[in-house]
Amino acid sequence: MSYKGKFLRACLFGAVMAFSAGFAGKALASDPLAGDSIGLPPNINIALFYNIFVGSGVFAPAHGSNITNHTKLSLDVTVLRYVRTFDLAGMTAGAQIVVPYNAFLTPAKVGGASLSTQSGFQQPLLGVFAFPINDDADGRSVAVGGWIFPPISSFNKNYIVNPSNDLTTYEADVGFHQILFGDPKGSNLALEGWDNVYFYSNNTSDLAGGAGGPPATYREQPTDEARVYFNYVVNPANDLFVAPGFFQSFGGKQTYALHAAPVIIDTGNRTNISEFRFSTGMFLSPTVQVMATGEYDVAGHGGFLGRSIQIRVFKIF
Repeated sequence: MSYKGKFLRACLFGAVMAFSAGFAGKALASDPLAGDSIGLPPNINIALFYNIFVGSGVFAPAHGSNITNHTKLSLDVTVLRYVRTFDLAGMTAGAQIVVPYNAFLTPAKVGGASLSTQSGFQQPLLGVFAFPINDDADGRSVAVGGWIFPPISSFNKNYIVNPSNDLTTYEADVGFHQILFGDPKGSNLALEGWDNVYFYSNNTSDLAGGAGGPPATYREQPTDEARVYFNYVVNPANDLFVAPGFFQSFGGKQTYALHAAPVIIDTGNRTNISEFRFSTGMFLSPTVQVMATGEYDVAGHGGFLGRSIQIRVFKIF
């Protein structure tokens, strides 16, 4: 059989889409895209390549008006990913690894103030997943998964803007996909939803505020993310689809506890973002898919408002 229909927009639990941690609103890594909750078959391998360009000219503080004058962020993210599926007690399960690299294209600025930047590797992502519900006939599936991001990265405490926060991060995901109208093997409209929760350890060897700050412990409160997509299959012959969507994150308050005195400093950084999304993709062959996603942040508190374009290519083997 052709894997093409089974892998419509699939490749479990999204792209790596992270602004530099420590100052940006979306300082997270796993990002489920449209179709990632569609069930996969067992015993296959998937190799993926992503390229994500992020630009911003707006910084949204936790309180007060947005800062637009002389504000700039320009970032390119390259990602390699490997996924392996297998059978687990009659359901498809799997494991995966993701390795992202951040390259800051220009110095970051907020209101004309330059922020020192450190390009390099983000923390790797190690994940497991399963599909407890995978009903092809009704176009219904449920995906669950977990990730750990060990504190291995190009983090340098002497820079304000880093590829990561150098925290051990734990993530739990649940997603569903349900066809609302149409034929599961033909044109159809489906609803997809995701909820992702993140928990963080502390960074005990940081400097408050980056370069030049006093020794401090960096802490980040838990974050919750919600995503909704409406996936419409336009052409079943090559699985051409379009998928508008919406993303909302909550929480992620970031603080420093100074080592020299019992003082807690609120950085003003959060992971509160409201964002519109639009994806489209198709299969070039039964085992090769290309997908493009645009993301536009419309509101936020405590971070840059980004506009991004993402290209994803995956190969099934």
